[in-house]
Amino acid sequence: MRVLAAMSGGVDSAVAAARAVDAGHDVTGIHLALSRNPQSYRTGARGCCTIEDSNDARRVADVIGIPFYVWDLSDRFHEDVVEDFLDEYAAGRTPNPCLRCNEKIKFAAVLERGLALGFDAVVTGHYARLEENDGVFELHRAIDQAKDQSYVLGVLTQDQLRHSLFPLGDTSKPLIREEAARRGIQVAAKPDSHDICFISDGDTGGWLEEKLGERHPTVNRGGDLVDAVSGDVLGTHEGSWRFKIGRASCRERV
Repeated sequence: MRVLAAMSGGVDSAVAAARAVDAGHDVTGIHLALSRNPQSYRTGARGCCTIEDSNDARRVADVIGIPFYVWDLSDRFHEDVVEDFLDEYAAGRTPNPCLRCNEKIKFAAVLERGLALGFDAVVTGHYARLEENDGVFELHRAIDQAKDQSYVLGVLTQDQLRHSLFPLGDTSKPLIREEAARRGIQVAAKPDSHDICFISDGDTGGWLEEKLGERHPTVNRGGDLVDAVSGDVLGTHEGSWRFKIGRASCRERV
């Protein structure tokens, strides 16, 4: 098959691309330029949209011997992921931008363009397993439960799953790093990204305060923390968007 390998610059997508080559596919690597924020391209920015990540992905493509391109999807990312993130917080909900990115960007925009260009599938470094039973594609948890990402892929349609490959679902993360090192991939020990990629300094609450304060001045920007049962005032807060639904039905600060 002709396959597009979505390469973030991290170790997971690197090994996924390499495994796709080993499986005999005709693989082309792509890195997605998603951020409009200049700070995201600077050394030391948090997340996964820095210029260093793009360079890391290009070096991996050279090592495994595949063509490599950068696709600018920043406009669509801003509309489908960033704006959605803001709207959800303004409405008092806690969005998952990674889920939305997978749904709208990696397995919609990328797959649509890839199919139009004659590719058959997209391969990613997600930790999930895909099984086909009687023509139905089933998404299963990865063997490595600590890294499982099947939950952010649950929004994918049957047609999207039909054109997807997840080569890492049967392997633990430590073994993926070992494999990358054996292959001579320089990002074998690169730390995982845990931050929201379009918030370069990791200050989600501050970023939301700035953006929502400009757009939604009537949204709750501060006030009392009230016990839902007794009505007692427990304290104060700096803005409802600084909190998200957390464990034990409480709200955790972001």
